[in-house]
Amino acid sequence: MAGRGGQPLTWDAGRGRCRRPGAGRPRHGPRALVILTTDPVDIGAREDARGHDSTAPSSSAPRPGPDLVGVGVEALSLRLTRTRVIALVAAVLLVAGGAAFVAVRSSGGDAAPARTGPLEIRYVAPSAAGSGDGSSWGDAAGLADVPALVEELTGGGEIWLRADTGPFDVADRLMLDAGGADGAPVVIRGVDEQGDPTPAVLHGTRTTPYAADGESGGDVFTLRGGADHLQFSDLAFEDVDNAFLAAGDVSDLVIADTSATNVRRFFENYKADAEPSADVSDLVIRHVSVTGFSKRVVHLRYGSHDVLLEDVTGDSQQQDGDDFAIGVHLEDEVHGVVLRRVSMSNVKDSLHSYWNGDGFATERGVSGITFEDTTSSGNTDAGYDLKSTSTTLVNAVAEGNKRNFRLWADDVVAKDCRGVDPVKRGGDASQAQVWLGKGAAARLENCTFTDDDPGTVVFDLEPGADLVMAGGEIKRAGELQKLQSGADVQLQDVQQ
Repeated sequence: MAGRGGQPLTWDAGRGRCRRPGAGRPRHGPRALVILTTDPVDIGAREDARGHDSTAPSSSAPRPGPDLVGVGVEALSLRLTRTRVIALVAAVLLVAGGAAFVAVRSSGGDAAPARTGPLEIRYVAPSAAGSGDGSSWGDAAGLADVPALVEELTGGGEIWLRADTGPFDVADRLMLDAGGADGAPVVIRGVDEQGDPTPAVLHGTRTTPYAADGESGGDVFTLRGGADHLQFSDLAFEDVDNAFLAAGDVSDLVIADTSATNVRRFFENYKADAEPSADVSDLVIRHVSVTGFSKRVVHLRYGSHDVLLEDVTGDSQQQDGDDFAIGVHLEDEVHGVVLRRVSMSNVKDSLHSYWNGDGFATERGVSGITFEDTTSSGNTDAGYDLKSTSTTLVNAVAEGNKRNFRLWADDVVAKDCRGVDPVKRGGDASQAQVWLGKGAAARLENCTFTDDDPGTVVFDLEPGADLVMAGGEIKRAGELQKLQSGADVQLQDVQQ
């Protein structure tokens, strides 16, 4: 940086101003330095899809960006599709006679310029108004225009759904095949006239109260390949089939502060015929409540990965008759999923002699699943029916299920878990705290099992299964264990 006459200037951090080398006082006021760079930078705490602090030390962390000295440095990540653009801004008040210097540095490539200027907003109301182009509330677009509005905001922006003028009637699914940019998502959210967060009601045609032979309702948001970098918040779904259906590959998706009432499913991925695949990655579902569902709250399949479910509550309200109901269901090769403070309850499936209806279920091939502070209660089959490998449960609670914990893999670890009062509501099979499948193995650390029903078996193991319980406590009125050929239970320092 040079001053008048080409003399170099340096920043005096102690004084908070620019000065020439050797000068006692700066002759000119402070400068504002702006650097635009396409080099990666790791500044600012950001929670990733696994709930980790992205600024924590890591061997795979991005290399630091350029060093800046000065006062009031703020980093804003403007990550765009294909090319990462980072703007580092050192902001200092300009005084009379001051100047602003701008330097641009690029590591190469066809970097798109960072978007500057005001946030782009599109306005949507239950009934279109004026020109209907979405440029203001007076010219609000209709709900069916949302896909086209998303295409207008590929550099990021928000679509506001007016929530204080009545519900949105969902006449047809909203097919999205475009999204925002990396670091600049398109946000679709409910607001009032002033733009304050307010749940926007999206109302469908599902029969209410629920009836197994009634109308299932239509889907609301269908996400096709390309619908990446999207965020949804402050929505209230009522009487619909799927609130969200990912029919193609989707990445960087956030759903938050949203409710659903009387739905078939809240979120599912299922490949459309025209799509090569439908893997979901970098998905966050947070602060979501689902009241009344007949099929699933969340159903993930194929190779979906890097998923966080946090503060999610699902109460099926015993919507029976839709066959194979489950709260959260993971299958195929899904991996890298964290469920934190997730609660599933009252799932009922009485269509067959063996009553299904699990709170949580993972299938063979699924791996790397972590349950933290989760609860599963009042379900007609298992609280946790887990066939996945590399599965860990921490502070998991199961209460009032036919089998509180139903484990199939040979490497399950449960820490500080709690099983309470299993209840068999109908169908075949035993009533148990812990059930292990053939050849399964589980380690339970500091877990507690309490029950006063003589019909409950604490440990029910299939042939060749092996269970170790270290620490914890067992209070029972029924049998301690029911072991088939070659099965074994080891209790280490367990209070009884």
